[in-house]
Amino acid sequence: MSIKLDLHIHSKSRGRVFINAEQLRGSLKRNKLDGVAITNFFDISHALWLKEKVKEYIIIVGQEIWTKDGHIVALGIKKRIADFQTIQETTNCIHEQGGIAVAVHPFLSLGIGKKAMLFPSIDAVEVYNGVMGNFVIPNYLAERMAKKMGISQLASTDTTDPKLIGRSYTEIMTKDPKLILKSICSGDVRLFKRALPFPFIFVFKGIFKFQDVEPCSTHGVPCFVCAKSMTVRLFKEKFKCFDCGKIVFSHIACSNGHYICVPCMIKRGTDIKDTYSIEENIHAA
Repeated sequence: MSIKLDLHIHSKSRGRVFINAEQLRGSLKRNKLDGVAITNFFDISHALWLKEKVKEYIIIVGQEIWTKDGHIVALGIKKRIADFQTIQETTNCIHEQGGIAVAVHPFLSLGIGKKAMLFPSIDAVEVYNGVMGNFVIPNYLAERMAKKMGISQLASTDTTDPKLIGRSYTEIMTKDPKLILKSICSGDVRLFKRALPFPFIFVFKGIFKFQDVEPCSTHGVPCFVCAKSMTVRLFKEKFKCFDCGKIVFSHIACSNGHYICVPCMIKRGTDIKDTYSIEENIHAA
């Protein structure tokens, strides 16, 4: 017996719900998964809400956390963890709650990269990120690093699209949901790797600088200012932070030209009220 889980999905981002209870339930049934980990930024309230609403499946409450050196996913936590701490401080907070720390997409610009090797407190590495499945090198480097570290390897989609949940996933070799985190840490897993569809139209719009681009369904990242999509430029451009006025050269900015620097982005994210209201439930259900 085993448990099949997509351990890295985003159900809600910057106030926009991408995956509601009905969609999650339907996706898990259709794709024959046993559950997911909800790993939203800044806020675990939607994950807690989905855990209550979709009780027939395993819902692991998680959070994708900004550390000072990049992103780490916490799995199996009960309270939101503060962003912009050091890697060690972040992993300590995760372990204090009985959770585990995962170095996700470590070789993207927002990953922690080789610094993961300096921290025995990292419990696992996401070696196959479905969003990056069409780009071989980042996932290959992550797998090689996990092998050098001798720690568990995970596969997931990192998607905001309910239709794509489970295209890549991790099979945990236990039948007891209470042993999921322990089994992950001991490496009792099997990976199923399948890339998410490449969003040609979305990339095309970014290259030619279309404005008012809606967030990509595969991996939606809305702008904090206007809620339209963040896009990646071919070359770095000069932007002024909308909040603090700092001048930064970046590949990444809103399709409408808005830019928020990382410290201001984290401040905006952590200012979001950590509740999921009845009104939001009605609109998302």
